Amino acid sequence: MQNLNSGQSGKKVGQSNDIVKLLRIQASDTHVVEFDNVDTRFNDCNNWQVMAEGKRVLFSNRTYERFSDVKSGIVATISVCENSATVSDTAMLESAKVMMQVLDGYPSFAALAAHPKRITG
Repeated sequence: MQNLNSGQSGKKVGQSNDIVKLLRIQASDTHVVEFDNVDTRFNDCNNWQVMAEGKRVLFSNRTYERFSDVKSGIVATISVCENSATVSDTAMLESAKVMMQVLDGYPSFAALAAHPKRITG
């Protein structure tokens, strides 16, 4: 006779170790980079933003934005803002450059999740 009593697997429906709800990284003394709902399996996130001294300066609210698309968007932001003299464009340019330094050092969101300046809690 078979034993049909299967134990609990420890997993909860709707939860995965592959999803990081909020990935925050102290990118510089004044900048924090945040990614929402990072899926390390598929290398994408739902939203991201760069905070400078507690204020949101640069952001994207695209759903399922892949790591490579985030990098491409930051490169485009740098290109657009580089020759602009407005205060807001200068702040966005500085934030984009700080974020690019973080992204250039890591090949994926999974690697970025192990960043030594990750803010947890």
